Amino acid sequence: MILHITHNDLDGAGCGIIVKKALHKTDTYYLNYDEVDEFLIKSYVNYDKIIITDVVPSKDVFDLIRRERDVLLIDHHKTTLHFRKYKGVIHSMEKCATLLTYEWLINEGYEISNYEDFVKLVNDYDIWILDDRRSLDLNMLFYLYGLERFVDRFLKKPSVDFEDKENFLLEIEKCRQKDYLIRAKDYITINKDKEGKKFGYLFAEMYNSELGHFLINEFSLDYVIIINAQKKKISLRSRKDIDVSNIAKKNGGGGHKNAAGFSTDFDFGINQFLKDIGVT
Repeated sequence: MILHITHNDLDGAGCGIIVKKALHKTDTYYLNYDEVDEFLIKSYVNYDKIIITDVVPSKDVFDLIRRERDVLLIDHHKTTLHFRKYKGVIHSMEKCATLLTYEWLINEGYEISNYEDFVKLVNDYDIWILDDRRSLDLNMLFYLYGLERFVDRFLKKPSVDFEDKENFLLEIEKCRQKDYLIRAKDYITINKDKEGKKFGYLFAEMYNSELGHFLINEFSLDYVIIINAQKKKISLRSRKDIDVSNIAKKNGGGGHKNAAGFSTDFDFGINQFLKDIGVT
């Protein structure tokens, strides 16, 4: 039996879908970054093979499980570059985890080519290429359906030609999103950090990437901090030449140069956090 651990966003869901489609005897769990270590320690002994995609355990836990089990790690985040030295690791920052997993499965001889268009859209959205407008729609559908329904939908039907009911839902949500982004302008606080970078922070619960992109352009910001008190998550978004992944890593999270994040708890204090990044 195979244990598959993956992230709980669109890219992680994409990995879960194609792994489940190719490797039927697989138990898949969708986790946050800070949940991986504890789950692995409790669960790895019950499986012969472990596949980890789009999230990573700590080095100590990874060393533990790879000594006793067959482990494959597939990731693409800048904050996990140090895992490249290990055997059984596929890592590239040029592609999302879904695309890397898809290429691995194809190379292993699994026939999942009917998911090629789906994989391309996940990649287009996750690493923020945005050459295909449908990738934004796919992520919006992920939000509307929720993780479980989204995974079930694409396990049953890999086509990214959305059904009439899905297009109807998307049109309604696009109007809602537009209003949400515009209203968010009234709730952002703008400041500078110790390096003189201009950033904004606000409490928000939806559309992290779209909201960050919108606010960066609207206020000519270097980066944005989005605090989701409901889900206890902090999301960081930045313009292309600004790296926010180190902020996430210092707080136990991870991510990309321009899109990163970390989990927190109810003791999170914005004043201390701002002090740590050196607000002037």
